[in-house]
Amino acid sequence: MVHRSPLPGIALPGTPLHALAFDGADPALPAITELDTERSVTYGELFSLVDAASRSLRPGTTLALRAPNSIDFAVALLAASRAGATACLIGHTLVDAEARRLADLAGAEGTLHPGGAPCFDPPAVVNPDADAVAVVAFSSGTTGLPKAVELTHRSIVANALQFNAALAASGIGEGTRVAAPLPFSHIYGLNTLLLSSLAARRHVFTAARFDLAQFARAHREHAIELSFIAPPIALRLANDPGIDPRDFAACAHMVCGAAPLDEALARRVETRLSTVLLQGYGTTESSPVTHVGISGRSNPGTIGFAVPNTEFRVVDLATGAEAPDGADGELQVRGPQLMRGYRGDPLATRAALAGGWLRTGDVARVNADDTVTVVDRAKDVIKYHGFQVAPAELEAVLLTHPDVADAAVAGRVDGRGEEVPHAFVVKRNGAGVDAAGLMAWVAARVTAYKKVRGVTFVEEVPRNAAGKILRRELR
Repeated sequence: MVHRSPLPGIALPGTPLHALAFDGADPALPAITELDTERSVTYGELFSLVDAASRSLRPGTTLALRAPNSIDFAVALLAASRAGATACLIGHTLVDAEARRLADLAGAEGTLHPGGAPCFDPPAVVNPDADAVAVVAFSSGTTGLPKAVELTHRSIVANALQFNAALAASGIGEGTRVAAPLPFSHIYGLNTLLLSSLAARRHVFTAARFDLAQFARAHREHAIELSFIAPPIALRLANDPGIDPRDFAACAHMVCGAAPLDEALARRVETRLSTVLLQGYGTTESSPVTHVGISGRSNPGTIGFAVPNTEFRVVDLATGAEAPDGADGELQVRGPQLMRGYRGDPLATRAALAGGWLRTGDVARVNADDTVTVVDRAKDVIKYHGFQVAPAELEAVLLTHPDVADAAVAGRVDGRGEEVPHAFVVKRNGAGVDAAGLMAWVAARVTAYKKVRGVTFVEEVPRNAAGKILRRELR
């Protein structure tokens, strides 16, 4: 059956991103503070920087934004919005070859230079149409290789407001002090941590790189009230002996996303830090949030309830028919936050948005209390420390090694209980390459979180009749 949010629907204005951040904001309110530099701006100062930067951008262009979390990142993003340009989000830790591939996939025509020199001659400032593409983000989907996801101003603004309405149901209102440690170049960081916080006039504390000691110190020194984390951070907050729970005395809520969170781990964090942990769920294609927990109404081992103005269903994996509550099936969602489509890939767009429903590829079930539990992850994609790792991308790198005849990559749980990329490699006859050498070779060609963490040499890679790798048979 089709399920809806238990929260009332909300009005969704057709405004661009920069209007979401600034319209009606008190210019004297603090907006963003960089923990690593101690640089800080108010909403008024941020707008002035955005306004100046926007006059250096050309409307209608797609520009690559490759920068760490910072005030400059926010300026570049919002300046692109104000100028009627599109920001293409590229992780700043990617190696240059990876960054170029993503920029080419998005059709980027230039680069956004946060705080740098103008890219183009100044035109008049443009307020873009709400249905124009504001951001191109990247998703591995369920097929492995990255896809360029087109997100409009309307979909991103809608999701920021949907998410804030869901937080309000947990007693999280406007003006709170927020810790934002996760990368803004990922859709979770971009909209959930940054834009939704600016929309609610919150004070965002961030840094170019995550450092646990700095993160804890910020909670103490700035009396952080709301913190965003991912499961690897949750694990450290639960277990690290250097954590002083008193540092988190003001932190009433933590929101965890980007990867599934085990309930037992969530409870350990709650007990140790005397906080309430809410698990959320979303996809790049849904801007990203579709579900989030509500304090006192859901346990953190579930993804909670649909956000306002959102419908979802669970369908049988074999037949596509709607599955009964309690049965496992594919989670599908529908709402104003969905993507316009995959740039340059109409076939994949039609497959993902079948009948207006986004096929998430994730297996889930609806619980008796109408919360949702994600049972399994999307096929093939490995989520390592909250990042998506595409096996096909690593396989392509491995197959360029002169001693590799065939290769497959799948997730494997390591000794710490984390899923990591593991390679299954067929050597060329007479090849002398060993596991350590192969891992080092791949590590030199990909960003850190994509590194292969283990290698097993096999006689052959299992495939079906069509040549598709049978990852479930990799052991």
